[in-house]
Amino acid sequence: MLMNLKQLQIIWDMATLGARLYPRKMLKNIPKDLVVETTNACNLRCPVCPTHSFMKRKKGFMEISLFKSIIDELKPFNMKPRISMNFAGEPLLHKDIAEFVNYAANRGHRTFISTNATMLTKQLSGELINAGLNKIHLCIDGITRQSHEAYRVGSDFEKVKENIENFIAVKKKLDSETPFCSIQTLLTSFSEKETEQITLWAQDIGADSINLKSLHMGEFGSQVAKTKHAYLLPSEKSFRRKTTSIRKTLCRTPVFQTVVYWNGDLGLCCIDYENCIDLPNITKSGFINTLFSDHVTKKKKQGLLKQFQLCKTCPLSNADSMGTDINFK
Repeated sequence: MLMNLKQLQIIWDMATLGARLYPRKMLKNIPKDLVVETTNACNLRCPVCPTHSFMKRKKGFMEISLFKSIIDELKPFNMKPRISMNFAGEPLLHKDIAEFVNYAANRGHRTFISTNATMLTKQLSGELINAGLNKIHLCIDGITRQSHEAYRVGSDFEKVKENIENFIAVKKKLDSETPFCSIQTLLTSFSEKETEQITLWAQDIGADSINLKSLHMGEFGSQVAKTKHAYLLPSEKSFRRKTTSIRKTLCRTPVFQTVVYWNGDLGLCCIDYENCIDLPNITKSGFINTLFSDHVTKKKKQGLLKQFQLCKTCPLSNADSMGTDINFK
């Protein structure tokens, strides 16, 4: 028999009691996913994206030397984290992005990029594929200009669609099995009516999968901003990020994921766009020493228990649905 919401909440609360006993020394580990912010600059102005609307951090680009030092420090470890080269900005704005991919891939790391595809030329497509990119999210938020550009402000729907089709065509021409190409579509009040059409298009052009991603209204925005953009929320409730009153009391993300911002500051997780947790910079003591320090493991334990204010409104750890993945293979 299915549990009701009250029973589920009791389970979450009991799990929290057990997690308090989780030893901090167990958090001194190599993350499964290392999120490297190649840049926090973006060329679009999406309505509820924190990069555009709320971020006060200085904009910049990671030095390739800093990135290489992180990868080099990971060489002695059997555990090779996936290197996700995106965070608050558009990774393809970095002039050395293919070199980033190549350096990590040649040292045994799986590599991942999520892109708005505005900068994805045929030449760059070939460079990324030949560099050894393992997986890519190609973002297009609908199958019509109206639906896509309603959210991707500053983007050109036809150009993005062409760039995505060209990327997959270049992959076929190079006869490469990688990267795994997933079309990612944000489910808004505009695109929710187009899920069947965009899925058929994604399959027809040779994508490997499509990710129909649920929408959230941002964790940093004011209630005024959220109300202003509420028109973007899909009418279909199952397409939304939060659909129940369940209060999830734990978050495993700080256990398996680590973020390094473009300037070398260490981050707790992929939701802390503004670096609210304020962890140390890795350039002084190195990536591993900083990651394994008592100060950082203490913060990770607090993140596991969702003790930060950021955790209370987190659209990831509190989500009931992140969306739907359809694998064409």
